[in-house]
Amino acid sequence: MSNILCGVLMLFKRPRWLGVGAVVMMAGALGGCTKMIQPDQLAELKQLRAREVQLAQSIRDGESRKQRLERELSSRQDELKRCNDLRATIQSRLSGYPGNLGDPLPETPPAPPVQKKGRK
Repeated sequence: MSNILCGVLMLFKRPRWLGVGAVVMMAGALGGCTKMIQPDQLAELKQLRAREVQLAQSIRDGESRKQRLERELSSRQDELKRCNDLRATIQSRLSGYPGNLGDPLPETPPAPPVQKKGRK
């Protein structure tokens, strides 16, 4: 770093025209001539910009679809929670009833035939 600083200071101690010439040469070397864009490069640039627009639209469509699906998922999760709460409520109420409610009824013997008292 100090070598560079010493070099710069040396430029200012030399005659002024030498320092100015060095600055002009550096500006010319850094700036250089700009290259004109070629027609095929321009066409490729236009294609890339069109592709960028398509991809940006695709991203926006994907994000809107994602938001829609997240809303639907949230709705279905709320519905599932309500159903599970209802199921738990019904099961707790059923646990208070006797266990044999779901069993089939026992077979009862048929009633004996009724005899009519007739006139004699």
